[in-house]
Amino acid sequence: MQIRAEIGDKAQQQAIVNELGILGEASRHYAMAFRISEVVVPHDFDTAVNAAQGTGDYRSVPGMEPTSRAVFTPKGYILIFHPKLYSDAYDNHIRFAIYWHEFTLLVNRSRFPVLMRHKLDRFANYFMNLYQLYDQYTAARRSFEFRDAIIRQALGEELSDLARQDLEHSLMGSLAILRNKAEYYDWIRFQIMEYREKGVIADFLEQVRGKIAQLSYSLVFAYATMDHYEHLRDRESLIAEAPMLNNNTRAFLEYLRFKYQTDAVDLSDGIDLMEAFWANFGIRFKDGEKCMECEVQDI
Repeated sequence: MQIRAEIGDKAQQQAIVNELGILGEASRHYAMAFRISEVVVPHDFDTAVNAAQGTGDYRSVPGMEPTSRAVFTPKGYILIFHPKLYSDAYDNHIRFAIYWHEFTLLVNRSRFPVLMRHKLDRFANYFMNLYQLYDQYTAARRSFEFRDAIIRQALGEELSDLARQDLEHSLMGSLAILRNKAEYYDWIRFQIMEYREKGVIADFLEQVRGKIAQLSYSLVFAYATMDHYEHLRDRESLIAEAPMLNNNTRAFLEYLRFKYQTDAVDLSDGIDLMEAFWANFGIRFKDGEKCMECEVQDI
């Protein structure tokens, strides 16, 4: 694995390379179908992503830039970290969690099964979406565990004030999305009414897809955080009235916890739970005579 830093002076570049060396060490101890060939902290993130992908049109959104991006190449993955991670807004405690989150996502690609289907059906659709959420839940939990281990056992430190602030800020951002009834729940209900009037399923799915993703990922991250950091569990009271925090959602979250605690990779028994979870968004998939069909249900 090659590690390269393009920002700062030589001393700063060497410090970054040394810090990222934990990924090189870790990769030797995990089974991965495709190795990490290179880790880069570029001077220009967008340019580096385009170069790795062989594209020219990738543009990150100013103010909402991702912290990293993994690009698959024939030689293995290129893991690109945004240079903003080495600004004063971040410290090594924050970065440790980010490094391990991205590393876990790559490891999961080798651990999780690949479903072979000639066509997309109900099972395959719920299966893929279930694994996407479990992927993010496990990556968040493992990143917190890794960070705790390295700063306490290896460095003999406690979590920095900056990292604590970042953790709480991220959690509160996720909870704010879950409790924003008007922008999410009411928006989906409005789109259901629009669908009842116009009957165009493609338009309905196009309108709600982004909202569903935001709600789902926010839910998974929030509970991964509160499941690991018990002192933050009381923040759950902030979403006590959230429409989607019902029995179906709680059963789904308990399923993710159980699978994580048992280090499971087989989620084939969670399809019905995923279907019940998606009922929060007024969506139910079923197998039709020719292809998968989507039913829109009231919420």
